[in-house]
Amino acid sequence: MGNLKLALFLAFKSIIRGNRWAFIMIILMMSLSFANLLMTPSILSGVTNTLNQQQMNTLYGNIVIDPPSTEYYLSHASYIEKKVEQIPGVRGVSSHLEGNALVEYQWKEKESVLDKGKSGTWSVIGIEPEREKNVTTIHESIIQGSYLDGKDRDEIILGVEIAGGETAQTAEFLTLQGVQVGDKVRLTYHNGVQREYRVKGIFQAKEMFQADRLAFVTKSEMASVMGRTVYSDQSSQILVSTSPGASEGQIIQEISSLGIDAEVRKWSEYGGLGGIVSSFDVLTALIGTIGLVIAGIVMFIVIYINVINKRRQIGILRAIGIKRDVIIGSYLTQSIFYAALGIVFGGLIFGYGIQPYFELHPLELPLGQVSLAVQPFTVSSAILGILVAAVLAGLVPVISITRQHIIQAIWGN
Repeated sequence: MGNLKLALFLAFKSIIRGNRWAFIMIILMMSLSFANLLMTPSILSGVTNTLNQQQMNTLYGNIVIDPPSTEYYLSHASYIEKKVEQIPGVRGVSSHLEGNALVEYQWKEKESVLDKGKSGTWSVIGIEPEREKNVTTIHESIIQGSYLDGKDRDEIILGVEIAGGETAQTAEFLTLQGVQVGDKVRLTYHNGVQREYRVKGIFQAKEMFQADRLAFVTKSEMASVMGRTVYSDQSSQILVSTSPGASEGQIIQEISSLGIDAEVRKWSEYGGLGGIVSSFDVLTALIGTIGLVIAGIVMFIVIYINVINKRRQIGILRAIGIKRDVIIGSYLTQSIFYAALGIVFGGLIFGYGIQPYFELHPLELPLGQVSLAVQPFTVSSAILGILVAAVLAGLVPVISITRQHIIQAIWGN
């Protein structure tokens, strides 16, 4: 206990009587290193969260109800919707009736039927607009024109990657090359039915991989295209959105218990970006590890220089009879103290400076707005990494010096 008190006393005196600017620079360096260890992985985690949220908001909702594996469509869709809506925690339910179509713009200007012109094949989804508002955010993503109305039969809304133009990210020749609201497009569906529609709106959901390459008409129009009245109560998929905090697993169990002949899964099982998201997770771990190693090296250099400059003082302490373990303990205490202050001030810089700034000014990327997403594992790894680096930075040089002969330590020979 006496040796511990002496080590703490020596550490206290060394900090108090040491160079003030050196102390400030060490704390500043550790604080910025800790903040950086939090920020870089949090940005990449934010990208992952944005990709996931976009898929939920534009493509799948939280839960997807599909037809059984032997069927193409769900029958009695309206009955399923009413039953699912009654489940606690369900915020909205919307059925989709999907088909593919060749979409043509300015087709009358083509010189021959072999001329591709401004055309392409995309998915067209029939929706009930009011129900869809409770599940996806397509209605909030209209950048030109307006959203569909439930009574619309000869109008369509197009994703920006279909319409083309300056806002689109896709190469021009892969789009309709600049369709505007009010223009006419002709759709030739997979069953040979042709319909002309006025473009009522263009949306940009910023989920450019799939959602912005979709077109929407009303479900009644899509049922008409399919040519049979029965399709008005059938669906290719039913999307379910849940209230914040609701358990998706519990709701899936309750839907399954309704006795519906369907397959019910979480949205993540349908997400087409799983590989990309996994790549970001790997990249986050890699960059976090590299940042931690760099921070450890920088801290080691700074503390090492600080200890080396006190080599004569260490030699004098040994000459007056202070034990080697006490000297090592005092410098280990200093290193841990520096690391603790760095964690505290770095956390304050991140929590009250960097994070609020990103919340007010998220990064504007082609895939959407990205804010920081701090994971508990990131924080714990950063704290542990800073402490381990500080311990090594304090132990290695002082152990090396205390192994020297006292005369060598004092005179530096």
